Amino acid sequence: MGFNRPEAKYRARMAMQGAYPHPMLVTLVYVLLTSVITNVIMFFVSDPFTTAYLYILDGADVDEVYRYILTGPRVTVYLLVQLLITLYLWVMQFGYTAYGLGLARRTGPGYRTLLEGFLNLGKALLVSFLTALFVVLWGLLGMVPGIVLTFVGALMGPLGLGLVILGMVGMIGGGVALEVVMSYRYRLAIYYLLDHPDMGVLESISNSKQTMKGKKIDLFVMDLSFLGWLILSVFTLGILGLWVSPYLCASEANFYHWAVNGVFPGDDGVGKPSFGGQLPGGPTSGGPDSDSSGPSDTYHSPYGD
Repeated sequence: MGFNRPEAKYRARMAMQGAYPHPMLVTLVYVLLTSVITNVIMFFVSDPFTTAYLYILDGADVDEVYRYILTGPRVTVYLLVQLLITLYLWVMQFGYTAYGLGLARRTGPGYRTLLEGFLNLGKALLVSFLTALFVVLWGLLGMVPGIVLTFVGALMGPLGLGLVILGMVGMIGGGVALEVVMSYRYRLAIYYLLDHPDMGVLESISNSKQTMKGKKIDLFVMDLSFLGWLILSVFTLGILGLWVSPYLCASEANFYHWAVNGVFPGDDGVGKPSFGGQLPGGPTSGGPDSDSSGPSDTYHSPYGD
């Protein structure tokens, strides 16, 4: 049976309703520990590259900019802080993914779950680094046809201007498109590590690749179905995002459980039994994620609740 997106999202919402502490509070703590802390840190660390660019736009001498702004120590400190922040965010993302998986399975995750990445520090960092590296390498490969067209057009001189433009567009578009596709290929690696603590990072990535064969479009469409909520979050200054983030994360965890086991959490004894009965208003009850596709009548839990 194919992936039932409306049901996956419905189950995520039902799991959020019965969760304690409330997912919005957990997400607020996550935001404070990530976005707020990193922004505060960067407030005290000046960006020498942006500063140099602004000075050059104002007509400053380039040699003076290099001498007083783009100095070795300033650039080193800035890049080091950026690196540490990236590593820290990777670890925290591991923890929030663990929270989303526990939320979907209704196993009672809480604030401490956000720190799961620090308990698996090596794997949390390595899986994020390798997946990011692989995605970038695939992106570079996707740029090759565009680079070839651009090079050929440049050799043709004025007659090849069209090829140069086409090559540049293809270079950017091809790289971005392949990066997006491959990011879905590795999307489940963290989940495998959470479910199998003894599994190696490369094995988790390999398992994600195998599991996502033929399923990338399902997850992509589900991500796309949250676009309306994400846009609304912007107009609420991010407040709505405190509800949308765990909703999205739990829905993704439902997708992972289905992709691996063929059923949603609770239907195979993993996690608590899912809610059953009539879906109010169908799979969804309006809002930006309303979706009329897929079964929309009843879902009966095998546990009879």
